[in-house]
Amino acid sequence: MSKYHFKNQRMYRRRRTLVAVISVLSVLAIVMAAYLLLNSDSITGVKSPWDSGQPAGSSAGSSLPGTDSGNTASGSSSVSGDSTQSPADTTAAAPGSQSGNKGVTTAQHGYLPEFGTVEKSGKMDELKKLITDYTSKLSGKYGVTYIDLATGEMVNVNDQIEYIAASTSKLPINMVLFKDIEAGKVTFDEKLVYKQEDMEPGTGIIQSSAYGTEYTVRKTSELSIKKSDNCGVNMIIRRVGIENVRQYLVDLGGKVYYGKTHRSCPYDMALVAKDLYIHYLNNETVFGELINNMENTNWSDRIDAKLPQEVKVAHKIGNQTKTANDVGIVFAKHPYVLSVMTDNVDFGTACNNIAGLSKKIYEFQEAYAANMPVQAQ
Repeated sequence: MSKYHFKNQRMYRRRRTLVAVISVLSVLAIVMAAYLLLNSDSITGVKSPWDSGQPAGSSAGSSLPGTDSGNTASGSSSVSGDSTQSPADTTAAAPGSQSGNKGVTTAQHGYLPEFGTVEKSGKMDELKKLITDYTSKLSGKYGVTYIDLATGEMVNVNDQIEYIAASTSKLPINMVLFKDIEAGKVTFDEKLVYKQEDMEPGTGIIQSSAYGTEYTVRKTSELSIKKSDNCGVNMIIRRVGIENVRQYLVDLGGKVYYGKTHRSCPYDMALVAKDLYIHYLNNETVFGELINNMENTNWSDRIDAKLPQEVKVAHKIGNQTKTANDVGIVFAKHPYVLSVMTDNVDFGTACNNIAGLSKKIYEFQEAYAANMPVQAQ
């Protein structure tokens, strides 16, 4: 054979070898690409939304937003900060929940929903009519704010005009104190000295003490709530500063400035009670003490008077000659805030009227809440 023929054979063999190598490499590249595509989640460490059983676009542990037709139950941006859980909290999503409900298991009240995490009831127009029909027939002026703490829904009836605060103001004063305790600015065991400038006659027992008598912060707060002690709350004001109390109410979104005229409104006090609920769920160790004091006051003639005995009510009353007020948290199927203030009323009659209204609201709320559990069954 000629050299040309051998040369061509060698060239063809090299071409066939090159084609074979390219073919093999192409197959390997296709196989590797398919492998990487199918296993991209495990390689990157990112799961597809389907891996967790969630629809695409959702996030684990997400909850329904708490809205209330323009009134964010705390009235300010501080609500979002309040609902943040600390590492020590016993917070868990309701097992088997389909609505994203979230809550906290407390030692005092068992499982409680986080604010606004339960689907809205759509019943607030009916409840507003119930409250309006009831209060419109009464002598004097009645203002009412209701907040379903599970759904975040609110009802407002004559609640953003001025009323005499009376001793309901001891609730925001104590809230500022307990926030300072939580922040480490004050301790429960710190001593407060009863001074002549603290003297104020009326309710309470500290007025019988000698000037210079010392009380712990814990005891002073307890007396200011359980016995509505006027001298005790003055001692607390001296410690936390009245301007800080006023600013706290402003920051919550209060509608009536708590100035020297000692005025407030049901809406503002409801915001404080709602704020207490959020803080209680975030830090039961601190705020559970305030809740407990409010559940064991010397007064049981208004919000809690006609409710079932087993229903816990953490509340603070306010008394004046023609004023009977009460604001608190009712730990019902859906925990809720009820804040009622009155003006130009017969005191005894007004207390009974508040009790009657509270019972109607409780029964209405229990009826719709029965079909809207805060924890999946």
